[in-house]
Amino acid sequence: MSHLSKTRFRFFLASLSVLILSFLSNGCGSAHINGVSMPPTVGVSANPTSINAGSSSTLTVTASNATQVTVTGSDSSSYTLAATGGTQSVSPASTTTYTATATGTGGTVTATATVTVSAAVSAPTVTITANPSTIASGSTSTLTVAATNATQVGVAGSDGSAYNLQPSGGTQAVSPTATTTYTATATGASTDATATTTVTVTPAASLQSVQHVIFMLQENHTFDNYFCMLNPYRKANGWNIGDDGKEYDIDGIDDKLATISNQDDAGTSYSLFKFKSTCVDDMSSDWLASYGDVNRYDFLANRPILMDGFVHDAEGYAKSCTANGAMCSGTFTDTTGQRSMGYYDQGFLNYYYYMASQFAVSDRWFSPVSSFSIDNRIATFSGGTTQGLVKDPGSDGVGQLNIETIFNELDQANVSWKVYYTVTQGFCINDDDCPMSSNARYPATDFSNFTYSYKYLYNNPSNAACTAPTQPSSVVGDSTNSFCIDPTHVAPVSQYFVDLTNGTLPSFAFIEAGYGNNDEHPGSGQSILEGQAQVANVVNSLMSSSSWPSSVFFFSYDEGGGPYDHVPPVPGHSNDNTDAALGTIPDIAQIAVNADSYYPCVPSGGKPTTHCDLSTIDPGANPGDAPAQQGFAAQLGFRLPNIVISPFTRRHYVSHIPMDHTAVIKFVENRFIGSSAHLTPRDAAQPNLLDFFDFTNIPWATPPSPPAPVTASSLGYDPCTPAAFAP
Repeated sequence: MSHLSKTRFRFFLASLSVLILSFLSNGCGSAHINGVSMPPTVGVSANPTSINAGSSSTLTVTASNATQVTVTGSDSSSYTLAATGGTQSVSPASTTTYTATATGTGGTVTATATVTVSAAVSAPTVTITANPSTIASGSTSTLTVAATNATQVGVAGSDGSAYNLQPSGGTQAVSPTATTTYTATATGASTDATATTTVTVTPAASLQSVQHVIFMLQENHTFDNYFCMLNPYRKANGWNIGDDGKEYDIDGIDDKLATISNQDDAGTSYSLFKFKSTCVDDMSSDWLASYGDVNRYDFLANRPILMDGFVHDAEGYAKSCTANGAMCSGTFTDTTGQRSMGYYDQGFLNYYYYMASQFAVSDRWFSPVSSFSIDNRIATFSGGTTQGLVKDPGSDGVGQLNIETIFNELDQANVSWKVYYTVTQGFCINDDDCPMSSNARYPATDFSNFTYSYKYLYNNPSNAACTAPTQPSSVVGDSTNSFCIDPTHVAPVSQYFVDLTNGTLPSFAFIEAGYGNNDEHPGSGQSILEGQAQVANVVNSLMSSSSWPSSVFFFSYDEGGGPYDHVPPVPGHSNDNTDAALGTIPDIAQIAVNADSYYPCVPSGGKPTTHCDLSTIDPGANPGDAPAQQGFAAQLGFRLPNIVISPFTRRHYVSHIPMDHTAVIKFVENRFIGSSAHLTPRDAAQPNLLDFFDFTNIPWATPPSPPAPVTASSLGYDPCTPAAFAP
């Protein structure tokens, strides 16, 4: 190597040594240029930048020329990352700004990113029910949808139908032609919720299986007074499970015995109790008393619904009758009103309890008018109207009413019908029991309250020739021929049994109660066992007849009569005292509609007229009263005991669908006239009652074998002790 080359090599080695020493002395985490440290850099981003509370976001940090990288949040959270950055998942509870800090020999730098947090959004909920859930083809069901936390709600049917409702839900009438499942969808901010219900459509021809409809109304008992203890009886016997495997319970008082009471006027409180007697003093259920049962002293439209006046009214009635015996029948041993809180069970009502448990019962069957028997029987025949009257038009001197009835309708459609009367106006069952007084042998039927009845039944004191189609009353056993009657439309109940034997039962039959003898009316001196025995004879005879395979027998009571019932017959309040465990039960507002434009009113001059018979103290006399503002829709009559008996009746079934007596009239119209037939808006609003029946499987093609009704003989003592009715 030349001298010059060696010199250059030594210089290279010296320079390289200087560079290596300089690198080692300055470290390896920061960059230096010409001995100067490079400043760090840092960046931070959030993904997503907006989250709901409880969710998370990912921070991504990139850094250079740093020896340390940290992230701190405005919520006091902190994280340490690698010198080059990295990712960090965060779940802030509220909007938070995150600061990424990069530190190096060249200094410190920061960058920020904000994660916006929105409040947690509750998931939507939705429910949907159909009422009724079973309809005949061509009929209507109402879907009820309830939703929460939804921005929109829609209903879609499996038949392709679709409906939009309010975000909170609502109701929708549907008329599917085939069984349809409806899905309600509630759309929320981040998720959806769905619920379904099915409307089963039975062919309208199913009703054609029914050839005979029999309707019988006894007298003056509420549902709680007779049937409140059905639940424990049904469960003890395993009769609370239907053929569909579902449990059916009634809205009774077996779970309320310790919580319900009423006070008399002296402040003494009376709780519910089981009757020891099959006879009790009479009570009142007239217009004033019925409103007073709901609230003793307040009849206003916005009155509190207290159900506190039953004892008060029974007490007042007994004291008034005791002071003025001419206005009442029977004697009174209970002047405190305690009897209104009594109830019966299967001990005395063994036949009724058995039949109500085998066949079907409704715990939402009300009388159509909030008054006593006459008005309710008039409203039943007329499809729901008394045309303004709340009292007895016969006693008030108003006379017969020119109102169309179910009998007019059936005649116009050429459908057979017959009213079977059990007793006469003289309370006679047999002709030889009757005194010779005027009208004693005349049939006791509320059909006579209508002018239309004159075509088939009228007095004939002069024994003049009867106008066709009527005949002299000797045809029905009246030896005096004191009236004219058409026995093909009005006949004694003995003819009912003949018609069963001969197979000549009409399409529609109405059986009048045995007034004063076996109608079960409190205070008449008769034991309720007499009425139960009479009903058992009527029903058992049907079940053993050739008419059974094609018959439906509707059995109930004309009105409540004064005993306690816990279900308010007031629209908007009918479920106030009902256990939620029974499920969704529609309010009675859907059937409590005015039959016409006639509201209760005080007659000018005080004398009752064809459309006004209120006294000045009656509910409705004050312009602020509920009936003055809402008419007859303000309050129905109370719930009633009932049984739906037929080979087609579902086993052990309990209906919660609101109805009144006019639903039976609507059933008759649907079957024999047409689905569009109705007398008033009241019967038009009634359910079709098809939920009671299974026309396909015919559950009771072979009827059950009920027990013999309890009698004083079978008990071994006479339980008719009105003076000793309570424990």
